[in-house]
Amino acid sequence: MNETTETNRESWSFAGIWNRSLEVRDERPLKKRDVIWASEIGGAYIDRYLKMNAIVPSNPFDPRSLRKFEAGRIFEWIVEMVLVRAGLLISKQDWIPYQYPNLLQVNGKLDHLAGGTPDYEKSREILEKTTLPEFIKKAAIAVVDSLAESHPSGLEHIILEIKSVGSLMFHRYDTYRKADNKHELQIFHYLKGVDMPEGHIIYISKDDLCLTEIGVFKDTERLENAYRGDIEAMTYYIQNKEMPPKEPEITFDEITGRFSSNWKIAYSSYLTQIYGFKNQAEFDEKNKPLVARWNRVVGRYASNKDLTKNNLSAIEDMKKVFPDMDKLLEIAKSVKGMEVEEEHE
Repeated sequence: MNETTETNRESWSFAGIWNRSLEVRDERPLKKRDVIWASEIGGAYIDRYLKMNAIVPSNPFDPRSLRKFEAGRIFEWIVEMVLVRAGLLISKQDWIPYQYPNLLQVNGKLDHLAGGTPDYEKSREILEKTTLPEFIKKAAIAVVDSLAESHPSGLEHIILEIKSVGSLMFHRYDTYRKADNKHELQIFHYLKGVDMPEGHIIYISKDDLCLTEIGVFKDTERLENAYRGDIEAMTYYIQNKEMPPKEPEITFDEITGRFSSNWKIAYSSYLTQIYGFKNQAEFDEKNKPLVARWNRVVGRYASNKDLTKNNLSAIEDMKKVFPDMDKLLEIAKSVKGMEVEEEHE
């Protein structure tokens, strides 16, 4: 008789139930639309064009991606609980539309509208008795105590957008104090829609729960131009039934002075249909080694290191993709803390 393994003796699996439950999402039905979602602003035009024309994705979200979405909702809920117990939550998940004359409408749901004049003493008493996890309770009480001291007459209303990210991206936002352009434009839309001057993007590190907060302001000309320009372009493509151009596979980040594989392609729901890659792994296999090599060379240039024959050859390759490479090299040199990675060729 075969001996029963320890694994086969398990009567039920909590992990299996948990994982399956987080893979179920209520998806919007796929149908043609002429409304832009606020979360799409700043994204790839070609992907948005296909979605708005109800084209079935060739690369739908896999189970891991769906679980990551739900993890983001958990962090939103944690912030919401702290705001509620502290008496600071005014509203949540409000639909906010905005439309320029003769352009497509934009619509989206803000995360939280917070502020007002809470009863700090009552909020503290509520938090002391709450069933929140102890570490969250302590943080919430600290928030209330600090605000009671600094804003005894209450706080102005501010839109809060919550984004949970990995430690590498968190480090970028925290170090350079520059939010992701897509996130800026999303909260900028809400500011336009409700006619408020200020909103904050709260980035939460999923690895260690550190938070950083970056302000976004409605009177920022750069954001106004980018927001309207995005809507104008998308309106043109939709109304003229014209397919937008493909995204470049490699991009240059002027904030960090580094190249990166284009996330707009890597996470595209149409990765196979548009670009011919089977999956993200195949896209990364092609582009990440090249990006790493280019960043090593740019790092050496930025640190005034002597350039090898291979370095110079790599720069010529970069110029074939980026005709303004000389300008980008100078941008990289101006970035503080640009690290040099030694060549291993």
